[in-house]
Amino acid sequence: MKSKMKTPAMPVGLPKKNTMKTKIKKYLVSLPLVAVLLTASQHCLGQEVTPLTQSVPDMAKRAEELKSLRWGMFICWSFSTFSKKEWTPGINDVAFFKATECDTDQWVKTAKEAEMGYVLFLAKHHDGFCLWDTKTTDRKVTKAPLGRDVLAELRKSCDKYGIKLAIYFSEAEWRSPGGTDDPSASEPKKRPQGGKDPELKKAQLQELLTQYGPVEYIWFDHAAGDGGLSHEETIKWCKKFQPGCFTGFNHGDRKGALIRIGERGKPGPLNAAGTDFLAAEFTYPILPKHRGGADWFYSLPAHDGLCLPAQKLYDDYLGAVKYGNIFSINVGPDYNGKLREIDVKTLREVGDMIRNPPPQVTAPVPLSQGKTATAPSSWNEEYGPDKAVDGEKWTRWAAASGSLSGWLEVDLGKDEQVDHVQIIEQSHPRTKEFTVEYRVGDTWKELARGTTIGENRMINFPPVTARHVRLNILKASGVPTIDEFQVFAPTAK
Repeated sequence: MKSKMKTPAMPVGLPKKNTMKTKIKKYLVSLPLVAVLLTASQHCLGQEVTPLTQSVPDMAKRAEELKSLRWGMFICWSFSTFSKKEWTPGINDVAFFKATECDTDQWVKTAKEAEMGYVLFLAKHHDGFCLWDTKTTDRKVTKAPLGRDVLAELRKSCDKYGIKLAIYFSEAEWRSPGGTDDPSASEPKKRPQGGKDPELKKAQLQELLTQYGPVEYIWFDHAAGDGGLSHEETIKWCKKFQPGCFTGFNHGDRKGALIRIGERGKPGPLNAAGTDFLAAEFTYPILPKHRGGADWFYSLPAHDGLCLPAQKLYDDYLGAVKYGNIFSINVGPDYNGKLREIDVKTLREVGDMIRNPPPQVTAPVPLSQGKTATAPSSWNEEYGPDKAVDGEKWTRWAAASGSLSGWLEVDLGKDEQVDHVQIIEQSHPRTKEFTVEYRVGDTWKELARGTTIGENRMINFPPVTARHVRLNILKASGVPTIDEFQVFAPTAK
């Protein structure tokens, strides 16, 4: 729905000017919130927005505070919960959101039990359905059967359990002018795309940053566009209301953004060449690969037994801690607004692991680890062949863009006896046909052959003496990408 707001309207029930001044004086005892409260009141009164203090937040210090949260719960609950699809365009009636119950205490209590530091909440997806009581549109949860301000309830639950709050926000909507569901469009568009309504975007961000307390960071989804307000302008607008709030974008121009957003990402070093992020976040769904239903939202009752293992989540938690990242594991409340039993159980298990770390299993060190690796091409320096033999499962080699084959060769430095290799293709399983080979003079001899590799594959073969060993990917469905290719000596039986 196109916003008709040229300037934000005065919220219903706003106290008179003198009353607001009195209330601001009352809040002076809580200095960290004063700037937010005064900013909100001034803008609502139609005055120029100026912070209470001219001091600039120390964002490097804020980054350390954000990193200390370590990991959190990403909650996606919207139209897509009920459509069983990732994207849900074409919905005109907010009653499509059929939920009549919601248990934010259960969400946040589970986060606390999992040793999480924050909750990242989907406030609005591309469909424009708002999970808070916005004044900008009737396309909101308080007009749906639930009839409750979910974000307000979540804020109270976060405060109750001592958990911080972050917000996911789709920059553009399909119903805005020029979008897929633009009511004024003469012909429907073939594929979903966002429209542009910068005033709507600004008014909604103002509400989120002035009415729901401190926000640690905003996870901006650029999949439907920027909504007509550039990322540079978006960052400046958000800082008017909460100067210490981080803003990050999953796609598009990231200049000026101080947090790196990693959709379907994994732990890794903070910065690549040419970037100046102060913090890095990564996220992926708790649901493993499955057929039918959505990934980021509640899927189907038939999938209620599917969940990634606690050990994987714990391993990536350790990776986040190692690199100073924050890790947002995505869960989707069901039709009744509750987390699945299997999600709660799994997250509690991770919490137990964090409180009582399991003993580390000492594995044999690969002969290839840290040795020289070569390949015919690489995506860029960040994805060079050395990343496949560095012993870090969070880094990887990727061939050049457009490649559908490639190879990784490891020089062990001297002749060694070898009898098995480990191949990890966890990030992007694409291999369709491959061989493992070793070099004798100028000739490559085959040790093993296969079709798919998958997340983690160990391949054994009769012992041979070799210095050069390679993984030869003969056919792939996309750019070959290998997390680890390690060569091992025979182990004692």
